[in-house]
Amino acid sequence: MNLDINGKVIEVKFTIGAIEALDRVYEVQNGGAKFGMGVSSSLVYLQQYNPVVLRNIIEALQVDKAKVGRSEIEAWLMSQDIEKLSEEMIDELGKQDLTKAMIKKLKKQAAKVAKQK
Repeated sequence: MNLDINGKVIEVKFTIGAIEALDRVYEVQNGGAKFGMGVSSSLVYLQQYNPVVLRNIIEALQVDKAKVGRSEIEAWLMSQDIEKLSEEMIDELGKQDLTKAMIKKLKKQAAKVAKQK
C-alpha cells in the first residue's frame, strides 16, 4: 500500500523504526516502567476513525526518511475519506510481517470481550 500525498509517495511499511515511533507516541507508564503501545493503540483509534492516529502513523512511516511534514499530512487528511483510509490501514496492519500477529491477537481478544457482554 502506498499513499500519494501531494505527489510524494509514502510506502505503508511497518518497519521496526515505524513501530518504535508509534510506541513513543502511545506510551503507557506503570510503576516507573514504560510500555510502548503503538500498534495496539493505533488499532483502537483506527477502529474509531480517529484522524489523529492516521497522521501519527504517516509520520511514523517516514521515520527513516521524511518526505511530508505534519501540516501537509493534516491538510491532505482533510480531503480524504477517513473511514475508508482507517479501514485500509487496519487491513495493512493485519497483513504486514511485523504487525500481523499483534493484530490477530488483539482482534481475538476484542472478540472474546465482546462475546462476554
